[in-house]
Amino acid sequence: ADGLEFVWGPGGLDLGDLNDLFEKVGFPRREPARLGAALAHSHRVLWVRCTKGTRWARAGQLLGFARTTSDGALAATVWDVAVSPAWQRGGLGRALVERLTAGVVHGDGIPTVTLYAEPGVVGWYERCGYAPDPGGAKGMAFQRTSEAGKALVGRALARTGLAGAPPAAAA
Repeated sequence: ADGLEFVWGPGGLDLGDLNDLFEKVGFPRREPARLGAALAHSHRVLWVRCTKGTRWARAGQLLGFARTTSDGALAATVWDVAVSPAWQRGGLGRALVERLTAGVVHGDGIPTVTLYAEPGVVGWYERCGYAPDPGGAKGMAFQRTSEAGKALVGRALARTGLAGAPPAAAA
């Protein structure tokens, strides 16, 4: 649409503006250094900015964002789809998800794209072509703060000596 620009990659994206967008849509703010690292290690990053001032946005304002992580061959996961509340229900979220998914599937040849959705937006993602796993698999997330999670990490560190190991990126 006139007045909007889709930008591929994290270059030029202000982390403060991204955190502000996350906060507006109910996502947690992220520590800037870790957020920057997440963007640098993402497979694809796509964001939308306003190119000319309107009564709803200033020129250059971040309006929407989404990203994927991937192994680069078999699977990718969509994360952090966010659209400024004033711009929701106008197709911007769908445009982000469509472009990002098409880039991964057709541009990169990755056959499986997954995402985690809050219960209130599952239907919206279904209208974008996503479906619950037909095999019945359920998404799960490790909870490092749970008693079982703490115990697992403690056992693994004791058994493997990972406590003194360098971070994975440095190995």
